[in-house]
Amino acid sequence: MTGKKNKKSLKSGNNATNAPKKPLKLSLADFHNQLDKQITQKNGEKMNTNNWESSGIVGGTRGRGVCCEKLPIVPRYLADTTVQNATKTKSNDGVPKTARNLAETRKTPGKLEDPKPNGRHKKPDKPNRTGNPSNDKIALLKRVNSQDASRGRPKTQVRSCPRIATPPRYVPQELKEVDLMTSADFRYDYGADLKNMRFRQQRQYHMQFFKTVMHQNRHLFKGRIILVLSCGTGTLALMSAQLGAKRVYAVDYSKVTGYAELVVRHNCQENVIKVLHGHMKDLQLPEKVDGIVCTWMGHCLLFESEILEVLEARDRWLKKGGFILPDMGSLYLVASEEHNLKNDRCNWWRDIYGFNMNAMRRYSLAEPRYAKTSGEKILTLAHGILSLDLRKAKKEDLFIDRKIRLKVKKEGFLECFLLFFEVQFSSSQFKMSCNPCCKTPYKSLWLQTVLFVEQPFVLRSNLHYTGYLKFKPLKPNSLKEMEIRIDFYEGLQYDDDWDLCIRRVAKRWLMLERFQTFSEVESCQDELGEAAGQNF
Repeated sequence: MTGKKNKKSLKSGNNATNAPKKPLKLSLADFHNQLDKQITQKNGEKMNTNNWESSGIVGGTRGRGVCCEKLPIVPRYLADTTVQNATKTKSNDGVPKTARNLAETRKTPGKLEDPKPNGRHKKPDKPNRTGNPSNDKIALLKRVNSQDASRGRPKTQVRSCPRIATPPRYVPQELKEVDLMTSADFRYDYGADLKNMRFRQQRQYHMQFFKTVMHQNRHLFKGRIILVLSCGTGTLALMSAQLGAKRVYAVDYSKVTGYAELVVRHNCQENVIKVLHGHMKDLQLPEKVDGIVCTWMGHCLLFESEILEVLEARDRWLKKGGFILPDMGSLYLVASEEHNLKNDRCNWWRDIYGFNMNAMRRYSLAEPRYAKTSGEKILTLAHGILSLDLRKAKKEDLFIDRKIRLKVKKEGFLECFLLFFEVQFSSSQFKMSCNPCCKTPYKSLWLQTVLFVEQPFVLRSNLHYTGYLKFKPLKPNSLKEMEIRIDFYEGLQYDDDWDLCIRRVAKRWLMLERFQTFSEVESCQDELGEAAGQNF
């Protein structure tokens, strides 16, 4: 019985010892007191409370009453061996923080400890609890001085980094020459400017005109050889190939031909369309053509137009009975009362912030202006001053020197003359007109040409108005510089004797690619104007 009892008691004792002990709830001070007792028992030493009191620790405990100001502080950087005193700081909550807590939370660059081979830093050693607390040192993080750090470095020559090469830029073979053009080159070859290409085709009236007429006369293109002058990006050449042309020659003296070649290749028309660069007088075609397609019109129908290129191509390469699209052109003159337009372009120079700038007004009156006007301001019926048939026209037909007669349909002040034109294909009834009375949803490259007069006067319906008009180029084989002169008279009847009439306008306008010189501006002033004879 005793053996059984002993066995039971041993089992119960083992169960009691193996049972999990309940955790004891101790304060921080009691925990440190028990920890100190265990350490002193192992070392066989007794705690001397006098040392703690002398070091500023009251009660002989490490957890209570520790004075951090008495503890020495050593920075963790090996290069700096100075010892600083720790100071108390307060957090946002008002709880004091020791320098050790600040050192742990502050992150500063620098080498703190030697890293392990795997790239991780070693864990800092735990503070020694066994010795005198006064011997513990608090590590303070300190920013490294760049001057001190650079003193110990060896002076070596730094090699400059090699320049990174610019990555190659892909330029199509067709655009090699265009890619080398500068802004100065585009001033004289604005046809190669991408902005100009977009403006000449985006929602343009003349593009709709060509598309309509070409589809109406597709029988003239099917199986034929077509020459496209001033081809631009090759839109009209592609239209001709689409309508079944056997071969198309796209010609332009601008470097826009590089873009045309690229567009033709992307549309897989290399076997049909051949792009050529140069003037017609310098080119040799392998064969004659059945038709010529060209946007040859310019301002006032003639200024900066391509009529000379069309006539050269017609005489050399067009077959007998071939067609020119468009082949008919007409130029008209009207008188208009554009008071607001004249004030906006010319008269506002009279008084600029209290200063007299009449000299600038004289410049604005010396050259024609291009503007979109309305038919509401027109005072007379349109008078035709030029009619062209490019199938028979000659260079001499481009010089206008003739009499004019304007019939008044509405009385008003004559502020300017307007010039506008119309073109047509003889095999089609569809016209393209720049008449200000015509309204179209499309934009137009060519606006009305406005010729302002110096002194306005009233047009009366019971009077007759006649005159003389000259429109001719200043150079024989160029339409880039032209001159317009109008002598306008008022009389009781249409009479060729100018002495019986009142002279109302005697003025000259110059159409140039450049700015006018002083002498040219003086020659373009109205001889009967209010500013005639005045100096600048």
